[in-house]
Amino acid sequence: MKAIILASGMGKRLMPLTDNLPKPLVKVGDFTILERIVDSLIENDVRDIIVTTGHCAEKIEDFLKQRYQGLNFTFVNNPLYSQTNYIYSLWLAQEKATEGNDIIWMHGDLLYDPSLLRAVLSQKKSAVLIKRSGILPQKDFKAKIEDGLVTQIGVNIFGPDARFCIPLYKFLSQDFNLFAQGIERFIKDNKLDCYAENVFNGIPELKLVPVYYDNELAMEIDDFDDLEKAKNLLKKVDLK
Repeated sequence: MKAIILASGMGKRLMPLTDNLPKPLVKVGDFTILERIVDSLIENDVRDIIVTTGHCAEKIEDFLKQRYQGLNFTFVNNPLYSQTNYIYSLWLAQEKATEGNDIIWMHGDLLYDPSLLRAVLSQKKSAVLIKRSGILPQKDFKAKIEDGLVTQIGVNIFGPDARFCIPLYKFLSQDFNLFAQGIERFIKDNKLDCYAENVFNGIPELKLVPVYYDNELAMEIDDFDDLEKAKNLLKKVDLK
């Protein structure tokens, strides 16, 4: 099992906090977002970690090398981070990942209970984290559920079959290879400024098992409202 953490973005909605700081190194409580992600991977015995970098790349590399000495990190820099979306970062990282390994991959701005990662990892099929019920957010990812499987993921998905989706994925090796081939096609077509989830939506044979959660902590931190919400939620849950 390998993990891919997408940490190459500029964090524009958290500027000026992220002017000279990559968003994954923003602190939520006593720990950075990235620290919480890596600790959850270690807790679930995932120690082979690919990290995509871009904005303030050296700060992420220095932080992880100093904080987690001996852990197996592979850093993949996206030199076009200011001009591309993370689909390009995944394309750069896929060569390091498509070696017969199952892949856990996630956005680098996630805050979640480590038990949810454990639940995703325990699946025997490719899977994604889905909130069982609740109001659908406007700005975050949603998933379309058909016949018990996730068939589409995007921001503009609504309706009775839609559920709030946390971009924390497990892909079996054969499914990630299929996904990587789709990414390759997008890159060749110069579709660099879109979500990697768009690739998933274009592969009908690639479906994901929804791993449902209820009231556990799980969210993306996109802006200052999210950051404040995350800090308040941490005060109410039993996480470090």
